[in-house]
Amino acid sequence: MAHNSWKKRLEGESRMIASFYDGRAGYYDAVVHLLSLGMDRLYRKIAVERLGLRPGDRVLDLGCGTGLDLALLSRKVGPKGRVLGLDLSRQMLHHALQRVGRGKHSNVSLIRGDALEIPSRERSFDAILCDYLLSTVPAVKVIEEAFRVARPGASMVFADDRLPSGWFASPLRATGEFLRNGYFNTSLPGVDLLRRRLSSVTITNHFGRLIFILSGTLEA
Repeated sequence: MAHNSWKKRLEGESRMIASFYDGRAGYYDAVVHLLSLGMDRLYRKIAVERLGLRPGDRVLDLGCGTGLDLALLSRKVGPKGRVLGLDLSRQMLHHALQRVGRGKHSNVSLIRGDALEIPSRERSFDAILCDYLLSTVPAVKVIEEAFRVARPGASMVFADDRLPSGWFASPLRATGEFLRNGYFNTSLPGVDLLRRRLSSVTITNHFGRLIFILSGTLEA
């Protein structure tokens, strides 16, 4: 019973998040570029480079949004590789599909799905990229799902900010937390799990330590 209650809560949060991003998909890119002063393009390039992709690799862009990383990933894996972009928001995927079409990235596929329950078989991917998702949805569950669909030895990169979890989707809630507690809770419990399960972990900070990029290799 407790498991079902928790699952229903997660499903409710997922619907709320999807609705939020559906309503903001049209100007999401502009907001991201503005908030990062245009530096998000650099972070994305660094994150993709840290994956160490090779031609022919299968890579999952987990929470792909409007597809800002897809072209970079597509070029790295080449025509024999495959890129799967997954997102829960229909409208974000609509913009991602347009971006893929304009770039003629024939090795990219898109699917609507929940990062908390990835619709892929175990050990399906050689690499996983996850940008700005851990602070949006329950981090530990997302990471456990990423581990499930990654093959042993897969490279994994998680990039995120150090603002409160869910701040972008619900800035009023984040502000309320600050007013109640006098500080922002910026800890992401999933980071500890990543440190335990990944080998060769590297964490770098960017943009005045506001953004971090964590990379590593999934141990067998």
